[in-house]
Amino acid sequence: MEKARIFEICTIVFAIAILSFLGVLSDSYLISINSGSYITAHAKQEAIPIKVIGMQYAWEFVYPNGTTSVDKLVLKANQTYLLEITSKDVIHAFYIPQLGFKFEAIPGYVYDFYIVVNKPGVYNIWCAEFCGPGHYLMRGTLIVVS
Repeated sequence: MEKARIFEICTIVFAIAILSFLGVLSDSYLISINSGSYITAHAKQEAIPIKVIGMQYAWEFVYPNGTTSVDKLVLKANQTYLLEITSKDVIHAFYIPQLGFKFEAIPGYVYDFYIVVNKPGVYNIWCAEFCGPGHYLMRGTLIVVS
C-alpha cells in the first residue's frame, strides 16, 4: 500500500512539473506573438498603413495614397504593413485562414496589426463573425506580389 501511495505522489508531481513547463513556454510564445515583438521597431516605423474597414457585406481597403478597393488587398512580399482594422456597422472578424490571422473589427475601435507576408500568392479573407443574413458573401482576397 505504501509503494502505491509513493507512486501516486510522484506521478502527480511529475505531471505538475511538465504542465508548468509547457505553460511557461507557451505563455512566453503567446506574449511575443501578441506584442508583435517578432517585427523589429525599425520595421514598425517603416510600416505602410492600410485601413481595413468591415461593412455588411464587404471589406474595404484604403491605401495611404487614398486609393480604395473592395474585397481585394494587394501587398508586397517581405514588406511590413500596419493594418488598421475597424468596422462601419456591426462586429466582423478579419480572418486570413492560410496565415492564421483573425482579428475583430469593431465599430468605433481601431485594432492595429503589423503584418509581413513572406510568400507571394493568393490568400482568402473571410469574415469569421456572423454579421447578418449576407455574412456568407463577405469574402475577400489577399494578393501578395513579389
